[in-house]
Amino acid sequence: MVYSGSVNFVTRMSRMAWNVTTPASFLDGYVYNMTENTTAIIGSCQDLGTNPKYKQSIPIVVLLIVVYGLVILACLCGNGLVCIVVAKNRSMRTVTNYFIANLAVTDLLVGVFCTPITLIDNFQTGWEFGALMCKLLPTVQGIAYGASVFTLVAIAVDRYLAVTAPNDGKLTGMCTFCIILVIWLSAIIIMAPISFATKFDKDDKTCYEYWTFPDGHRLYTLALFVMCYLAPLVAITSLYIRIAVRLYNTSVRSSAHCGAWGTTGAASKLGYKVRVFKMLVVVVVIFTLLHLPLHTVTFLVDYGDLSCDVKESIFKYGYPIAHWLAFVNSCVNPIVYGCMNRNFRKGFASAFRRAGLPCCTLRRMNNLRNTSDKRRRSTNRTTPNAENLEDPAKLKGSPDTGEIELVAVPNDVTRRHNSHRCTGNAEPTVGVVSWISQV
Repeated sequence: MVYSGSVNFVTRMSRMAWNVTTPASFLDGYVYNMTENTTAIIGSCQDLGTNPKYKQSIPIVVLLIVVYGLVILACLCGNGLVCIVVAKNRSMRTVTNYFIANLAVTDLLVGVFCTPITLIDNFQTGWEFGALMCKLLPTVQGIAYGASVFTLVAIAVDRYLAVTAPNDGKLTGMCTFCIILVIWLSAIIIMAPISFATKFDKDDKTCYEYWTFPDGHRLYTLALFVMCYLAPLVAITSLYIRIAVRLYNTSVRSSAHCGAWGTTGAASKLGYKVRVFKMLVVVVVIFTLLHLPLHTVTFLVDYGDLSCDVKESIFKYGYPIAHWLAFVNSCVNPIVYGCMNRNFRKGFASAFRRAGLPCCTLRRMNNLRNTSDKRRRSTNRTTPNAENLEDPAKLKGSPDTGEIELVAVPNDVTRRHNSHRCTGNAEPTVGVVSWISQV
């Protein structure tokens, strides 16, 4: 199917674009075979308009520039901050945080490389970026998208192992980096076909896909949907359901053995696991919802029997909105981390202070969370909390080993409480507490 707009990953999924000589026309067909037997099957949606410079009216173009520009700015600042916090703070260098940093890198790639060009292509007629960008843009954006979703799967696996096998299922630092390497290689392999299928016609300034077999574009659309959206989300959902069931059963058993108070070590570990779990579920839900419109529009264009007017409306307004929603996903994750995780919140505030920037909002969020923490600790002021032990100098061991030895000693009230209510089941307060990655 011939293009004359960009063939970036999100746009190329439609397999259609504006024709540079008749920009409002849509070629509802395919271009096959690169041999002398080449057959071109052209659809009926042609010559629907003139050749304007912009696809939309000027007010719509200005609106697109503003909303896309805000996404680019938020993406660069937020994800750059996540990478800095993980790199600068030793206590943040954990398996889950390495995956989160990798997710931030993919989002930075989208914000720096893909979003600006997609913005221009969404309102400007024709492809003005040359042959190199014609091939490079869809490949890079596809790799970033694939790496993002595969990283979410890796995080789900890491959380599942941390909950179901906290001692035997821990990933080492070397294993984590190997997994990240496999994630990027897998994304590159999956997106390789589009780099070969994308062609550029310099005379017509047309960037298009040229498949050498029938229905190549539709088959690739389906393959991308299954490999980079449906299958990963099914795997993530399955793992998180298992994690939720395990955490619930653990909570029930703890209450049955130890009453409402529970053991100090077990309650602290369980509470932290639940908070991390909730944050990661929010990240996955946001990813699913923000990318769903793009996949929906893509399947409507590729597989639906749509009129020419409907297709024109989709390309003028549907795709710019769907692209924007997909790009919004690249800038919301740091907001989720700051709102739902104390360690990232402190890291963000520290980075702002070093840069001489105000961090009043983060301070207010931190005060609210501290108030909640004080209420949880009001029943036992001397109970150590795994989430609050953030100073490496106060800990024996290393986050990388997965084990940290607490040096706090419980008071007599805690000892009597544990001995009377949890006889035979209490975990020692002084001892080893699993380091559930300080996300």
